[in-house]
Amino acid sequence: MSRLLKRLEVGRKNEDEGPVTAWINRDIIPLPPSRRTWGAWSFVGFWLLTGFNISGWTTASSLLGLGLNVWQAMVSVIVGQLIVGFAVVANGFVGAEWHVGFPVYNRFVWGVFGSFFPLLMRILLSLVWYGVQLVFGGKSVKVVIGSIWPSFYRLRNTLPSDAGIETNDLIGILIFAVISIPLMIVPPEYYRKPFLFGSIIMTVTTFAIFVWALVKEGGGGPLLTHPSQLSGVQPLTGSAQLGWAMAYGISSTIGSISAGILNQSDYTRFAAYPKAQILSQLIVVPLSSVIIALFGVIVTSCAAGFFPDDGLLWAPYDLLEVVQLRGGPGARAACFFAGCVFVLSQFGINVAGNAISGGIDLAGLFPKYLNIRRGALITAALGIAICPWKLLTGTSIFLTVMSSFSVFLGPLTGIMVSDYLVVRRSRLRLSHLYMPNPDSMYYFTYGINFRALVAWTLGVWPLTPGFVAAVSPNSINVSIGWTRCYDLAWPLGFVLSASVHVLLSRLFPPTSLGQTDLEDVFGTFTEKVGPLQDTTSLPSDSDSKSEKGPA
Repeated sequence: MSRLLKRLEVGRKNEDEGPVTAWINRDIIPLPPSRRTWGAWSFVGFWLLTGFNISGWTTASSLLGLGLNVWQAMVSVIVGQLIVGFAVVANGFVGAEWHVGFPVYNRFVWGVFGSFFPLLMRILLSLVWYGVQLVFGGKSVKVVIGSIWPSFYRLRNTLPSDAGIETNDLIGILIFAVISIPLMIVPPEYYRKPFLFGSIIMTVTTFAIFVWALVKEGGGGPLLTHPSQLSGVQPLTGSAQLGWAMAYGISSTIGSISAGILNQSDYTRFAAYPKAQILSQLIVVPLSSVIIALFGVIVTSCAAGFFPDDGLLWAPYDLLEVVQLRGGPGARAACFFAGCVFVLSQFGINVAGNAISGGIDLAGLFPKYLNIRRGALITAALGIAICPWKLLTGTSIFLTVMSSFSVFLGPLTGIMVSDYLVVRRSRLRLSHLYMPNPDSMYYFTYGINFRALVAWTLGVWPLTPGFVAAVSPNSINVSIGWTRCYDLAWPLGFVLSASVHVLLSRLFPPTSLGQTDLEDVFGTFTEKVGPLQDTTSLPSDSDSKSEKGPA
């Protein structure tokens, strides 16, 4: 067994690297300058490619289900995405300035052992959302195949009725999953050019579909003027009802990307310079999400006008299939290219946004045996093993639970942002993040920071009654106050937990605030040549001064 475990250890890229340990490998240390290749335009490409996707296209569908009209829904999306832009940048400072990812980030927030709690939560989310986005990618592959061989849409289903999926959809999913594997082997520092290329063709394609729909319908379509007739949802009456519905829409808009906000440092750690992530993300994150949501609702509205018998075609793959079946050879060619572009978009959100993210987090959980590549492949394998298509069928409450997970993620993000920016004032001691013993200033009490635990609990509990009522299969009555708290889940949880965490840190200050390492232990700022240093045996030298900082 010991020989087997030895063979499973993460290998060294060259002899200059030291042996990996249970707390460190080359993918977990602060990235050296040679691996930091993302400039401002890289972040623009990343968010355009991952923002212009199927999930973003269908954003407004759930908001119209609340009784909002199109423009009220879009106001909710705009406000929510502006908050997302600021949250993404705020939570990305650690990665951009100290070049550590989400697993290491939480070691100074929760303690070296307490960090496993948010890490496990984020790994679970990566697995589930990889599977869900895998289904969307498979359906896009189905469109591509169907545009070449239309009979593929009518392929005889050989799967049992309780499988939750038909044969042609499963084939599309498996093809998408197999094509994704080589992309996971590529290190994230080499994603810069693919992001830019993919974002350009995705932007051009979505604009083309938008213009085509407007021209074909000769306007914005019936959904803009008669939303309740098409959606079957009665419009809201009264300013109170409308106000709270829009507040819930804002919170749910943030919640839909709350998992991406949480681990933003996994990507900003690749920033070539600290400011690379700021302006680019402040602008492109809300802009790309608002544009794709607007395109989705307008195109769906237009399609309801010229395809009145096919219902509301919210998903692009459903729309493209109908366009192909109603059109001729030209429509088939257009659907082929559009389908290929949406497949590419799903690669962006699922490989970079879920598989690689899960790989980084798994590498942080088991650094001795997992690196980013291995972790990404495990995420992909488990993501398909959970049969994600069953989560998207029937009356399953699972997706309701997952979409409501911002109840737990908002407080987590609030603690992280407030700890780094307010409590520590952007000063870290990197070597102590890899010391799982009492000599580390991030060991706290038995490896756990009680301040974070208390702050997270107090941020979550006001949201819990409304959350339970929302996801319960049986009707549960809770007071209107608890429901209103749940309607504000992410922003309320963020503010509550951040405030409590700062207060507790003022009343019970953590030790050694403001200290940094006397030397650049990992070559983070000077491209140090030599083996990885095992910091578990470094002396405490608690009198260290703040000499090394982000660069």
